[in-house]
Amino acid sequence: MLGAFGGGEADAFEEVIKVFEAANPDIDVVYTSVNDFDTQIVVRVQAGDPPDIAAFPQPGGAARLAAEGNLTPLWPEIIAQIDKNYAPFWKELGTFDGTPYGVFHRVNAKGFIWYNKPAFEAAGYTVPTTWDELKALTEQMKANGHTPWCEGIESSAATGWKGTDWIENIMLRTQTTATYDRWISGEVPFSSPEVKRAFEILGETWFTDGNVYGGRQSIVLTNFGDAATFLFTDPPNCWLHLQGSFVTNFFQDSVKADLDNKVSLFVMPPIDPNVTPALEVGGDVFVVLKDQDRPEVRKFMEFMATGAAADPWIKLGGGVFPHKDQNLSLYPTSIERQVAEAILAAQAARFDASDAMPAAVNAAFWKGITDWASGNRDLDTVLSEIDAARNQ
Repeated sequence: MLGAFGGGEADAFEEVIKVFEAANPDIDVVYTSVNDFDTQIVVRVQAGDPPDIAAFPQPGGAARLAAEGNLTPLWPEIIAQIDKNYAPFWKELGTFDGTPYGVFHRVNAKGFIWYNKPAFEAAGYTVPTTWDELKALTEQMKANGHTPWCEGIESSAATGWKGTDWIENIMLRTQTTATYDRWISGEVPFSSPEVKRAFEILGETWFTDGNVYGGRQSIVLTNFGDAATFLFTDPPNCWLHLQGSFVTNFFQDSVKADLDNKVSLFVMPPIDPNVTPALEVGGDVFVVLKDQDRPEVRKFMEFMATGAAADPWIKLGGGVFPHKDQNLSLYPTSIERQVAEAILAAQAARFDASDAMPAAVNAAFWKGITDWASGNRDLDTVLSEIDAARNQ
């Protein structure tokens, strides 16, 4: 097996492998981690030396290999297991050109709003379940002399990606997944009313006086990781922070040491009542290379689609999983369990749109939202400039 995750993640995956090997002592599973996975998998395939199984951190590379005829389609037994043990969208996300190829194992999600649990509760605030309730909470915080939002999108050469996450999550709550897909493909341009509305909703959150700690100019100047720490000053500099499930890595050490008591979260609420909200997700998709589907390879892939392949990693922490039969009680923190429960409860999901767009469009998206947030460009100009990047 070849994959991109190493270090502690590879150690956790080895514990998963040990469970499989204990049940199948005649099968030896060897996992190799490479830093330049996207390059190495292509080199190995072109050299006629593919691994049996590859774990792609992004689905695009797997889709390209499938289009070139270099992957083995999933077989009936594992498809039945996926149908039984995953929400339908996971099968859909592992399907390329109508053929299922991928099995998801460790996953992640975005669109969570994080807060300082003891401060939030002491102030008497309640978790909003609709967008209107979130706006009302924002106004209530300001009336109490609190700054609602912690925000920062600075990330060196990748400045702006944090802003694109906001737009993607708003799009997944104001548009159907079909429209979201057409936005990725370019059929729905950035200058369309659908996408412009998402920017306008974000603008209301970001640019209304008193909403963001440090004001509008601070959004572009503040590092995305630093912004998360502002929740935990005493008193909090700001009270709400949108970020993916990985944000705990950026909290202060004292917070990380006591997550369950210091932190809580909720999923960004629905916006349009006529749209089923979709969760923005990512994860490792495992595929079998062409002509490598020997019985032992099939057996391991089928194991990966069961909760037994999730539980060893769950116990160690640092990973959440989409399997319906996983043991939620094994998560070492309630935060990880809440994230897993949100993933299990999702009715629809999609990958990060900007990551799936052509590189030039992705870069223009990052730059455009940064220019807009800083006030250097008006919205219509930004949207047209991003569209122009697709045609270059």
